[in-house]
Amino acid sequence: MSKTRQISITLPEDLIDTIKSAVERGEARSVSSYIASRLAPGVVMDALFAEWNADRGAPTTDDESWAERELDRAFGEQAVSAKGDSAA
Repeated sequence: MSKTRQISITLPEDLIDTIKSAVERGEARSVSSYIASRLAPGVVMDALFAEWNADRGAPTTDDESWAERELDRAFGEQAVSAKGDSAA
């Protein structure tokens, strides 16, 4: 088991309500475990991207712009598809 330490954070009320509801539904043991479970994958991804950047160099501004456009396009298509699915 990993070592833990108590800290204090400030979050928007609607986010706190969402987290507490998830805990009440049994999706996590506590508010702390809910937050930790959501942060852990991001920490791993940050480490992977840092390693990638160290080995191969950070993406160029053009690469980042392309990726943003592609994500916007993909999310737009997903939203249109979801609207079509809910209309049926």
